Amino acid sequence: MFFKDDWEISDILDDIVLGRGVKRSIHDLEYNNNIYTGLFIERLRIYKYRPMPVKDIKVQVGQRIPAFLIRRKAAIFGYVFWEVFSDKRKRKLWGSVVRNAKGDWKYTIPGNSEAVVFANPNSPEDIDSYYLS
Repeated sequence: MFFKDDWEISDILDDIVLGRGVKRSIHDLEYNNNIYTGLFIERLRIYKYRPMPVKDIKVQVGQRIPAFLIRRKAAIFGYVFWEVFSDKRKRKLWGSVVRNAKGDWKYTIPGNSEAVVFANPNSPEDIDSYYLS
């Protein structure tokens, strides 16, 4: 249960949303036997993240849109972007910043998917589409 005067949890969740002093990764939303998924979603909305199917997120080649995938009691940070293979071949996807043993995105969602992520389309970041890290 969350008490309105318990601002410390809100501050911690804000740090996760903003990447402020916190590594972008998978964040467990359970603390002291309480699950804060609902509060985390409230904090996302405050910072202009909104639930959107990946297929509906508009992103230009050479940019990426920050987005969280919420899975049960975990928030997985990643981006929606275009992976460019050549001048004629590319694909849009959401990819986590967490990598697998081979160095690929551990979690991905295809760009044509109805799967919902919490994205902030107002905060695109420029990237090198040929070298994604």
